[in-house]
Amino acid sequence: MDFLTRLSQFEPVPGGWELIVVDNSSTDSTPAIVEEFARSASIPVRSVRAGVGGLARARNVGIAESAGDLLAFTDDDCYPRLDYLRALVEVFDEYGPGFIGGRVVLHDPTDASVGVRDVTVPKEIPPRTFISAGAILGANMAVSREVVRTIGGFDPHLGAGTSCLAGEDTEYLARAAWAGWSGRYDPRPVVAHHHGRKPGPDAIRQARGYDYGRGAYYIKFVLDRRSRRTYLKHWYWAARRDLMEARIGRPWRELVGAARYLTSRLWRPEPMPTFDDQQTPAPAHVAGQQPRSTPDDALGEEQGALHPHRRDPRHGSGPAHSRRQDDAP
Repeated sequence: MDFLTRLSQFEPVPGGWELIVVDNSSTDSTPAIVEEFARSASIPVRSVRAGVGGLARARNVGIAESAGDLLAFTDDDCYPRLDYLRALVEVFDEYGPGFIGGRVVLHDPTDASVGVRDVTVPKEIPPRTFISAGAILGANMAVSREVVRTIGGFDPHLGAGTSCLAGEDTEYLARAAWAGWSGRYDPRPVVAHHHGRKPGPDAIRQARGYDYGRGAYYIKFVLDRRSRRTYLKHWYWAARRDLMEARIGRPWRELVGAARYLTSRLWRPEPMPTFDDQQTPAPAHVAGQQPRSTPDDALGEEQGALHPHRRDPRHGSGPAHSRRQDDAP
């Protein structure tokens, strides 16, 4: 409930926004908590259930339910800053990227420094370039609706809930980049991550999980002839540095992650969903009020997802090779 309460306190953005909470096959009181929150919320709230576990699948369910021109994603153990949505809109308006990511800081300073990216220097991400794992974290990322229409959903073979353990966020943004979109890391949108892992075995296990996801992400882009050379080069030099510094475990886990990804695709094929002809979902039900029919920005998450909406198409962006159009309001 703390997570939901935090979201209800966001500074407003032009056109409003909606919250989509994806229940990722929970067995606790999550549905009742969301229902209670929705009855008193001042924003449209929609709760949907992902029948099959997995973070990528949950994100895809959230996308399918969203109506905004921007879709932002966070996690249920995160606390976005109250100006979070406004900061996202500012970055999209100023730079017109297809996707962005922001700072992820520790909520509890005694937690281990995993699952965070506390970098205060912005960085542009040109189209068709290598994106390092962790450059943008899924706990604080946003994409335009046009990106979703172009590349579809998240890869269900990646991320938490799969044998690869991680990598669905970086793979998604890299796919957007290789489809011709530019991106940006900007420190203005800030999320505090309360993962609760202290320095020691839990944090080490989490970091090793990222290694498996990184290898799975790499091999997917090695399989694509357009990006093969770029990713082989970066993977080779990264593995060489690790071996020279006697960090044998990391490249080994990356290879295992790559093998797991290929095995999953071979034996459990599952296509990525497309949203090119997606219809706007029915308005979210919020007890005691009339829901807004066309919000402006959107934010999505694994077990709690926000989706703000924008009426003005200028808040979106097009591929790097396309011309952006400013429609009349």
